[in-house]
Order: sequence, then C-alpha cells, then structure tokens
Amino acid sequence: MIVNDYLHGVAGVMLPRVADYPSLLPVLFFAVFATLVVHVCNRLVEHTAWSVDPGNRRLSASHAALIIGCIVWALDIGGFFMYPHLDGLSPSLHDGLLALLLMIASARLTLPELSSGVSRRRTAVAGTFMALGMLSGHFVLAMSYGASLQQVETGPLLASIGVAVCLTVGLSIRHRVAKRRLLIRSHVMQRWPDVLMGGLIIVVLHCLLINTFPPTMLAAAGGGQAGAIGVVALFALVVALEHMGNLRLDQGLQLRLRQGLSMMRVATPEANPQHDVQMALIADHLPELLMAQQLVLHFQPIVQLEKGPPPAFEALLRLQHPVLGRLNPEVFLLVCELQGKTTLVDRLILEQAIGQMERWARAGLLGLRVSVNLSPTTLMEPGFNHWLAQTLDAHEVKPVQLTLELTEHAIIASGAPMLDAMRALAGVGIAVVMDDFGAGYSSLAMLADLPIRGIKCDRLFVRNLLVDSRRQRLLSHVLAIARDFDLEVTAEGIETPQELDVVREIGLHKLQGYLFAKAMPAEEVPGWLVRLASGLPQLETRGPTQGREAMQLQECAS
Repeated sequence: MIVNDYLHGVAGVMLPRVADYPSLLPVLFFAVFATLVVHVCNRLVEHTAWSVDPGNRRLSASHAALIIGCIVWALDIGGFFMYPHLDGLSPSLHDGLLALLLMIASARLTLPELSSGVSRRRTAVAGTFMALGMLSGHFVLAMSYGASLQQVETGPLLASIGVAVCLTVGLSIRHRVAKRRLLIRSHVMQRWPDVLMGGLIIVVLHCLLINTFPPTMLAAAGGGQAGAIGVVALFALVVALEHMGNLRLDQGLQLRLRQGLSMMRVATPEANPQHDVQMALIADHLPELLMAQQLVLHFQPIVQLEKGPPPAFEALLRLQHPVLGRLNPEVFLLVCELQGKTTLVDRLILEQAIGQMERWARAGLLGLRVSVNLSPTTLMEPGFNHWLAQTLDAHEVKPVQLTLELTEHAIIASGAPMLDAMRALAGVGIAVVMDDFGAGYSSLAMLADLPIRGIKCDRLFVRNLLVDSRRQRLLSHVLAIARDFDLEVTAEGIETPQELDVVREIGLHKLQGYLFAKAMPAEEVPGWLVRLASGLPQLETRGPTQGREAMQLQECAS
C-alpha cells in the first residue's frame, strides 16, 4: 500500500488511478533491471565516444544502437508484467518486433550525436528524438495490450514525454561534461550516481506511461505469446552481456592500432587514459582544428658549433583550442592519421613553415632553413613533390632551405614506395633526414640504400652520457659510420653544459636542445639570433672553453 501511494504521489494528481499498482517486490526487480540498463547504455555510449577513426565510430555506434534498442525494449516489456491487471497478457509477436525496430532505429540515428556531439543544442535535439523514438516503441506495445491513441490521458502523456526527454538529454549532457572534465584534470568518471538516479526515474516513467491509457483498456487485449516474447527478451539480454564482455577486447585492439600509427610520427609513443580522452575530444572538434589559424608553429633552433650556413630551425606544432585548452600535438596528429586527414594537416603545416621563411626573408633574415616532420602517408602521396616544389616557388623559398624529417620507423616500414618518394624529392632539391635515429629499428645496413641527407640521434643517446662510457663510444661509432656515408649528424636533447662538452669532444657540432633554446614563436626568432651573435646566455657560465664556443656560434650567426 505504501508503494502504491508513493507511485501515485510521484505521478501527480493529474493521473487516473490504475486498478492495481505493483507490489514492492516487482518494483524492486524492475528498478534493479532499469539501473543495469542505464549502466550498460552509459558504457556503450562512452565506448562509442572514445572511438576516433570514422570506421570504428560507425561500427561502435551500430553495435551500441542494436544493444541499447534490445535492452530498452526488454526493459519495457518487463515493466508491463509488474502490474497485476496485466497479468497473463503480452503483446503480439508482430507488435513486439515492430517496437524493437523503432527503438533500435531511434538509437542508431541519434547515438553518433549523443556520444560525440560538440553542440549542446544539437545534443538536446538528438536526445529528444531518441526519447520520442523509445516512447513510440512503448506505445506500439501498449496498443497491442488494447490501448487506443483516441483515449490518451493528456496529463500523463505530457508528463511521460517530459520525463523521458529530460532523462535522455540530461544523461547525454552529463556524459559530455564529464568527458571534458577528464581532459582538464585526472579523475574517475563517476557513473553510479547518474545510473542509480536514472534507474529510479525509469520506474516513475513507466508508471506515468501505464497511466497514459485507462486501466480497463489496457487489460482488454493480449496476444497470449508470453513465452515467445520472453525468449526474445532473454536473447536481448544475452546479446547485451556478450557485447559488454567484448568492449575490453575492442579497446585493446584500438590501443595497439594507435600505438602502431604513432610510431610513424614519434619513436616512443605514450599510451595513457588522458591521451584517450584527448583523442576523442580532438576527433569531435577536428573540423574546427583543421584551419590554418589553429595550427600555430613554434621554432626550435638547430645550432652548429662550427662556421657554416645560418642556423636551422625545426618547426613544431602548437595547438590551443578555446574549449579544450592546450592540446598534445602528437595526439592531434594521431587523430588526423586515424581520420584520414594526415595529408591535409601536413600540407597546412608546410604552407605555414614556407610562408614564415618568406616573411623572415622580407625582414632581412635571408637563408634561414626550416625542417618539418611529416608522415610517410603525405610523402608517398602521388604528386606531392610537384605540389611542394610549386609552393616553394610561389613563396620564393629555395628548396635547400626546407628539410623534411621522418622517423626511422616510418622510413624503413614504408618500404620501396618510400624510397621512390624520397628520390623524387631529392630530384627537386629537397632533403630528407631520418629523425629519432636509434630509438626504432636502428638498421645500419639500410643507411647505404636510403637517399637521406642526415640523421638526428635520439635523446636516448644523450641520456646518461656523462657517466656512461659505453654510450659515449656508441655515439662516437654512429658518428663515424654516418661520416663514411657522407651523412650529417644532429644530436637532440642537449640540455646541460656538461652534455655539450661531451658531444663536442666526440665530434658532434650540429646540436639541438633546451640548452640553446626551447621552441619559440616565429616573432621571437630575430631576437634569439641577435642573442646568438653575442653568445648565448646559457653558455656564459661554461668556464674555460666558453669563449671559444661563443665565438664559433657568433661566426655561425654572422
């Protein structure tokens, strides 16, 4: 009696009182079932939202919609059996399958926007559409019990629509906000408060829906196929549990795919939950990020301790989004790879780097060189070398001023097509350098066949260089082999004066690292060159050899 009065109170005075409210035990079972359904739906939506590449997103959305439609349909049918005046009745198999189809279709049409949408308004529209689709499936089932749309109680109908829309839209927006919070600070996404609240709301919602039609009408008909419907409902639950069990396996497969693709850009890709969150959000906002004004380049100097050409600079991508904040460039480039936008973003970066060289030349900084890290996908694209030559010509930049960097893994794993692409670039005067040498395959036998200008030794060579004599000998041998092949060698990651002493004694004179400068905006480069001409401040406390090195750097700058 207490449960009956409570449900009637929640439904409101506008509701006609049904013949028999459910007893406590069926309500508890239904509430537990509803809570589990909300939990499964949340997990499926999250899994779809974490997918990055379009194919996987489409597949995840399709699977999730199928499971969500099935379990919501099974939940709805189970709710009818709570009420004593419907005991022994069940919808016809025809109406049951039609309701299932409506629920699956509404989930499939709205899930992509609910899981990955960036507009709150569009999320609300999609949530409303999904709620109405699920309710339409319920009304098909209700009419199979004998209900008629001509005798609908307006109050309960409007209340049920409002509750269903608020539940769907509220959970979707909560999921969207939680995903962004995960990017800002590391914390566990709290699902259970929303899940428990959702389960309780569904109990009230089903009570409202039952009160939408007069109780005598609902009890007037029944298909008498409870066994068949029960088997199909059980099948829906089994499919849902099976799919939930496969989520972890799919996440593992996606992680290995991302790590493999990351090696085309970086030698040692990182894998952590923060990157997964950032990848999903970048994929949601990718159209906004793929604009020239969003792709900002900073430039880190590559200095040469002996007299030679002007300093070179490595162009490094920096991303700042008004909503997502500062983004990891490596994660962004991996998303572009998964989304098939690598060539587009690489061309945008190249155009900016070449345009910046033109602006420096007009400001009197002639002959500055820039190196840009590319994906092998871009380099092997048909006609890329012609496009690049035309772009250089349009900006009046000489091909020798541009160097393209590819990771060791990208060059060797791409095989013969990569060699052909590199030879084509060499034909127009553009050099390719192997980046992160020593952190990947380290296949010395390949050096004789690769049409590259030089190698950049990874930071791994410099780490512990001061106390590790074996590492010093290794770096010395690499330098000797490279010189035999007439290759330039650049050492990355020089951060202390002591490391500079050691690599200089080994014979390395082309260096890059925080000791000289961090990556800086283009407008700071002229000022850095002025400081370089007078000796870098970081080298002023170097001791006896400082004067000679500062003089060599000054000669380089002049």
